[in-house]
Amino acid sequence: MELLTAALPVGATVFVAIVGYLQWRRSERRQAENETARQVLEHAERRRIARGPYDQQRLEALQELLDKLRELEIQSRWNAGGQDLRAEVPKINTFLIKHGEVLENEERRLAQQFLEGLTWIDHREAEERRRWEEQREQELSEHGADIGSYESSWERTGPLPPPDRIHEAHQAVQKWTSARDALEERLRKALQGM
Repeated sequence: MELLTAALPVGATVFVAIVGYLQWRRSERRQAENETARQVLEHAERRRIARGPYDQQRLEALQELLDKLRELEIQSRWNAGGQDLRAEVPKINTFLIKHGEVLENEERRLAQQFLEGLTWIDHREAEERRRWEEQREQELSEHGADIGSYESSWERTGPLPPPDRIHEAHQAVQKWTSARDALEERLRKALQGM
């Protein structure tokens, strides 16, 4: 009994010391984790502040690129093949080169894809317009009947009528629309700061 009476306070002291040590270690670990999290947040904030001008330039370049591409689409639809848009491609390429430091490779690739699809559509519309005018002249000379001027669903912002080369048209429209949609999505993300 005497041994138990003597061992009990020593055991309680050792137990309290172990519990205290474990609590101290846990609080030290928490403090270290909090300090690491604080440093990570500070570093992220410094990066965000430093990226501010870059993000702004990138946002402006994406916006300007989309504006230029939309303007080409509008020109194509208004002219419906009446003016060759391939002359505009070097202007877009020059823009891509000038803004290469803020535009990503994927965005430059999407712009090229957009141009490929749109110029194909525009060239196809020019062919359709030429065929129509030839047929119109032939009808006038042979039958004296005017079939009217060329009207395009592309000009009316509708879908393209099925051409002779359906596979090529599908690929061109797919290139154009998917590139436009992807670039617009990238601009939305840039506007949201993502």
